[in-house]
Amino acid sequence: MLGEEPPTFKAAHKFRVREGWMGNHVFLCNGKIMLGSDAPLFYCTNAILVLGMILHFGIILPHLIRHDPNYHSTVDDNIDDDASTTTAMDDTTIDFHTTHLWTTHAFTIYTSLIASLIALLSLWKTATTDPGILPPVSSPIRPPPPSDSIPNGGPIPLGGPLGYRYCNTCNIHRPPRSKHCNSCNCCVGKFDHHCPWVGTCIGERNHRIFFVFLISVSVLTLVVTGSCLRVLGESYREMALQDEEERKQLVQEESGGNDDDAFWNPYYEYKHHNGNDTSSTQPFHFQIAFRTLSNLPIEVAFGLFSLLCAWSLTSLTCFHALIITLAQTTNERVRGVYQYGGIGNPANEGCWSNWMGVFCSETPRSRLPSDFSEVVTLPGFNEGDERGVVNDKEISSREEGSTTTTPVVEETLWPGWQYSQSFTALMAAPPSMTNQSS
Repeated sequence: MLGEEPPTFKAAHKFRVREGWMGNHVFLCNGKIMLGSDAPLFYCTNAILVLGMILHFGIILPHLIRHDPNYHSTVDDNIDDDASTTTAMDDTTIDFHTTHLWTTHAFTIYTSLIASLIALLSLWKTATTDPGILPPVSSPIRPPPPSDSIPNGGPIPLGGPLGYRYCNTCNIHRPPRSKHCNSCNCCVGKFDHHCPWVGTCIGERNHRIFFVFLISVSVLTLVVTGSCLRVLGESYREMALQDEEERKQLVQEESGGNDDDAFWNPYYEYKHHNGNDTSSTQPFHFQIAFRTLSNLPIEVAFGLFSLLCAWSLTSLTCFHALIITLAQTTNERVRGVYQYGGIGNPANEGCWSNWMGVFCSETPRSRLPSDFSEVVTLPGFNEGDERGVVNDKEISSREEGSTTTTPVVEETLWPGWQYSQSFTALMAAPPSMTNQSS
């Protein structure tokens, strides 16, 4: 409309590294911590893990300790030497005796504690470690083929599963075994897969610690599942013994105290006396099992959930152990690169060498800035120039006074970068810079 000011915008001459990042990553602490694109699911994984630890250490393990014969022996030692009281406690101790001592000894507690700590630490280490991201190039010019490619006399071909591939999004020739992750919007070296529960990609720099996380969380879920089953089993046994004692007394009362007629078979079918109702019911051990499950809803639900987690996580751990043995990635295994493509795997050096290469080799150097919170100053702006407001008239005058209207591509080293690793910043330079570049 007439009379309105022309649209203006502020040309930012400074920005933080995280503000110029092209990926879909999430930054914490103003850019000092970098998470993947699925950070909400990563938070959910932490919540599930912490909640499971609270239930395991707060409900399951204390329940197991109450069934430990050593626990009741300690109670007996603190009781006075009253004969009747000691006899009663001895009987209770016998009732709580169990032959499966492994879950009530220190092994279960220490294993759960160590596995929980390793799982939490490795989860955060995996999520915050650069998986091997290949920095994109913000330039309208397509880069030439790498120096070690076949067009330049090198051994690596262009295209194919074992050659360089050009990525239109990142404007780079990514090396063999790399892939562009659509979720994180970046290319990752030796791409394995994108794990939503960890929230980031798994690649050449964090696959090792990811496998440690899988082992620790698998051990933890197996211990939790076994402990929950043990709680249910011991609770069922305790209830069955109590029911057996009650029925022994009932049979003795009905037989008039005759021990010969009071023979007790715990597997017989009985009639449930409820008033005048004398109808037959199912065997008593099924009823006790149902009562046990009804009395322990938290243990049942937690045990089922941990069982499903243990099944899936153990299977995933075995799968990653397989691909480490074969020197493959999940992406290559799923696509069948070496199985159906008729191509040999040059990375496969044998089982022992493959495992040593994963756990004993040096981690590749990251190509990303060490700190995404640092400030980048663009070239062509004076430090004291805080005006930074450009309108249409000023742009037109600059274009008329310049010999070319083509933007200048300036290479800017970001603070914290090493070994000439940089992004390219595309900007419309002032006429003085444009003339100098011409």
